[in-house]
Amino acid sequence: MPMHIDTTLLLLSPGKVLVNPEYIDVNRLPDVLSSWDILIAPEPNPIDERLLKITSMCGKWLSMNILMIDEKRVIAERHHTDMLRALEKWGFEPIPCDLLHYAPFGGSFHCATLDVRRRGTLESYFR
Repeated sequence: MPMHIDTTLLLLSPGKVLVNPEYIDVNRLPDVLSSWDILIAPEPNPIDERLLKITSMCGKWLSMNILMIDEKRVIAERHHTDMLRALEKWGFEPIPCDLLHYAPFGGSFHCATLDVRRRGTLESYFR
């Protein structure tokens, strides 16, 4: 089964981590996350896209491969409606975008981006 780190565990903002319920046993997370909100990713929406099924080596959990712009705003694939709703419910501001044909990038938004310039200060999520 293909597995991507960004579809396994993703630090979203200080104190909030998104976990894949198929890959992670939430009862065995590291102690450093014991005070964090553990957000369980919803089951991915099935994507009926023949080309994607043929070309992608990524697993079905690419709905977790999101890109945090700041502590609230998050870019996510628009076809992953359950993830968009979950992010909203958890207090984030999802920005739905198209990147359904992500196979050439080996992942979705998080994997297909590279920081060129970043504003703000370097901050540790772990105190």
